Amino acid sequence: MARSRHPNKEVEEALTEAEARGWRFRKMGHWGRIFCPQADREGCQFGINGTPKNSEAHARHLMRAVERCPHQETDEEDNDGDI
Repeated sequence: MARSRHPNKEVEEALTEAEARGWRFRKMGHWGRIFCPQADREGCQFGINGTPKNSEAHARHLMRAVERCPHQETDEEDNDGDI
């Protein structure tokens, strides 16, 4: 089942970007929560407010959490330093 669109366009764009990077959405609380690709207790998560006071700031915080997640695959991990 697809998730419903977020009422704020900034947050919706940030959610779409997070999902493109492998994060998963789950309906919880007032609106929902997203979880990083690491599917265990060590994984990162971020709560999504349904009606944030400042939607632009909420979207920035969401993207900051996604970018800082240490569990994401990067191109650097694929290269073992071999020449």
